[in-house]
Amino acid sequence: MNKEIDKVHTLVVNNDSNEVENIKTWLAQDMRVPWSVTHCVKVAEVVSRSNKADLIILKPEIEGLASPEQVFKNIEGMAFEIPIIVLTSEGDTPKLSTYVMEQGAADTIIRGQFARLVDAIEFALIRQRITTQARIASEQSFSDNHEKNMTEKERHRQILRMFSGEYAFDQSNQ
Repeated sequence: MNKEIDKVHTLVVNNDSNEVENIKTWLAQDMRVPWSVTHCVKVAEVVSRSNKADLIILKPEIEGLASPEQVFKNIEGMAFEIPIIVLTSEGDTPKLSTYVMEQGAADTIIRGQFARLVDAIEFALIRQRITTQARIASEQSFSDNHEKNMTEKERHRQILRMFSGEYAFDQSNQ
C-alpha cells in the first residue's frame, strides 16, 4: 500500500444499513492503513461528496431505477478520477459485472462476500495512482513537445520572412 496515503476515505453508496455495517466490520478487521467511511443512500449525493473520497463502494440496485446500469451511468464519469468498486448480487448475470468494468469500475465484489474487499481497495488505489501519474507525465510531455514545436515553427516563420524580403531576425525567440 502507498505510504503517502494518510487515510483512505471511502464513500459507500448503499441503501442497506446492515450491509454498510458489514463493510465497516471487514474494513476494521482487515485494513492495513487508516481509513474512514462516509455513507450515503442516493446517487445524487455522490457528486457532492466525491471530492472528499479516495474510493467509492457502490451498490447499484438503489433508488428504484429501472436497472443497476442506470445508477452506474449516473456516476461512471467519476471512475476516471476515483476508483469505484461495484457490489453485485450472487444471482446477477455476468453482464452487469462486465458492463461496469467496461465503463471504468475498478472491481466488482459479490455482496456479502467481503473477504477480498481490502485487497480490491488496495489494488484499485494502486492502479489509480499509477494511472494518474502516467496521465500527468503524458500531459507534461505533450506540453513540453508543444512548446518545442511552437519555437521551431516560429524559427521557420522567421526564415521564411527573411527569404521573402523581410531581413529582420528576431533574436528574442532563440
